[in-house]
Amino acid sequence: MTIDTIPEEVGMARIPEAEVERLKAEVSLQRLVEAKGVKLARQGKDWLGRCPFHDDKTPSLVVSPGKNLWHCLGACATGGTVIDWVMRAEGVSFRGATGYRPGAIKPAVHQAGGNRRSDPLA
Repeated sequence: MTIDTIPEEVGMARIPEAEVERLKAEVSLQRLVEAKGVKLARQGKDWLGRCPFHDDKTPSLVVSPGKNLWHCLGACATGGTVIDWVMRAEGVSFRGATGYRPGAIKPAVHQAGGNRRSDPLA
């Protein structure tokens, strides 16, 4: 029997897709990046900063708040969602990045401007 064939009730519970999508929509990527010490400067509709994952002399990290996505145009040449950011920044698994425990996902908080985002610093 391989791990792929282990019945779900024997292995770890699958993280509900609705919870994953909710986290991607409600957690502010911009705030997560800034909480990691990256100084961001507005460039049109996006924010630019120095990528913390490699020696970055000029800003190559692009954060798109409208889409809640990030991308490194430099040596990393990678990007993704808030979950991908936490996995990379904290060196944790997908499950660790989502902090998933049934019933333990933090509720969203309202920020100025009516945006709903979970507080990544709480």
